[in-house]
Formats: sequence, structure tokens, C-alpha cells
Amino acid sequence: MDFVDANPLASCTLGGNGRRVMMVANQSLAPDVTPIFQIHTNGSHRPDLDQFLVQPTKEGWGATSVIRFSTPAQPYLHQVNEDFTVKLTARDSSGRVSNNNWDFQYVQHKKKEGGGQSGGGCGWQGGNGWQGGNSFSSNGHGADNRGGSGGKGQGQKDCIFCGGILD
Repeated sequence: MDFVDANPLASCTLGGNGRRVMMVANQSLAPDVTPIFQIHTNGSHRPDLDQFLVQPTKEGWGATSVIRFSTPAQPYLHQVNEDFTVKLTARDSSGRVSNNNWDFQYVQHKKKEGGGQSGGGCGWQGGNGWQGGNSFSSNGHGADNRGGSGGKGQGQKDCIFCGGILD
């Protein structure tokens, strides 16, 4: 299972949002190969923390070199109490995991009272995870909001991934 690309590599924590992630291999994949998310800390996979992830469901079946899926909502990531990175990779039914993996960013979807977005909505942040130094800081707002000038009620009004349709 050698993959050459995966894109897009980000979603808001409500998932779905009409975006399909595609993982492209350089050969035909067996029908039992599925996408998986893993939690990594300090550069190592932490299987004990994978319980906080909702795994994606592959769309379509049969021999192909592309895996497609919609991002699942991730309601439990906030329960991980250490810095982490979400990685996207693939596994077959025998448990063999691909050597290829990509950092996958889940950006906290946070709306303000009254139905709008808070503090510029979901911005694009570097890194992954939930706490300081990662995609999510402990207050649920990213450190690098590219959606506008920042400040309450200014900047981007809707999540960059779902456009507010999931509010």
C-alpha cells in the first residue's frame, strides 16, 4: 500500500461539510483497504489514544487506486489531555498499516451565541491536535486566523470548512 498523495488534509470538528478526502496510490488497491486516523504524540503512534477518534468510512468499493471518504465528526478530541497530531493513513483487513501517513488537521468548529461564528470562526492553523502549539488551543480558538483581522464579530463569519451550514 504505497500512497503518493492525500488531499485535502483538513476539516472542522463537525466533519462532513461536503468535502471529500482522496488518498491516491501508485497501484490498484485491494477492496479491503480503508482509511484510518491515528493519534501521534512526540512522533510516535499512540494506539491507546485512538479511542478518541471516529474513523472514516470509505466510499465506493472495488479495485481502484483512489480511496475517497467524507471526514467524520470528531466529538471526542477535546478529551485528549496532551499535545498530539492526527495522522491519516490506511489499513487492510489483515491489520497491515501503510508506511505512508499525513498530518491531518481538525480545526475546532465553534459558533458564538446567536448562531454566528466566534472570534472569526474556524481559522486555518498550523499543526494538529487540541492544545497549545497545535491546531486547537485550550480555548478552542486557533493561533493563526487567516480569515480576517480578528476580534469579536470581525473577520471571517463562517467556518472555512463548512461555511456555517452545520451551525
